Amino acid sequence: MRRLRAAVLRARARAYATPLGRIGVKITVAVLGTLVIAVGVVLLPLPGPGWVIILGGLALLAMEFQWAKRLLRFTREQLLRWTRLVREGSWLVRIVSVGGLLLVVGGALVLSLAMLA
Repeated sequence: MRRLRAAVLRARARAYATPLGRIGVKITVAVLGTLVIAVGVVLLPLPGPGWVIILGGLALLAMEFQWAKRLLRFTREQLLRWTRLVREGSWLVRIVSVGGLLLVVGGALVLSLAMLA
């Protein structure tokens, strides 16, 4: 993963050597990031990694856009806060959290099966 990241950063630095290259990189990242997020949104009601794909698209946008970097940082902090609450919370908090998660997954499964029928 480090090699891939280093290669992408080297290619981006080469593209940034010219003003037209900078605009091209921004447009390319914006289009790819938006497409990845759109795929994630389509996959949300289906069983699968919809949220992971959305966060991946946001991470792609964060490579070029400051607003996406702030949103990704906020999302990461909220996710860590939620996991800490579930891990360190009482049994009631854990049961309600897992129960809510099971309800969401079950609802997504029912909707998916209804769409396929």
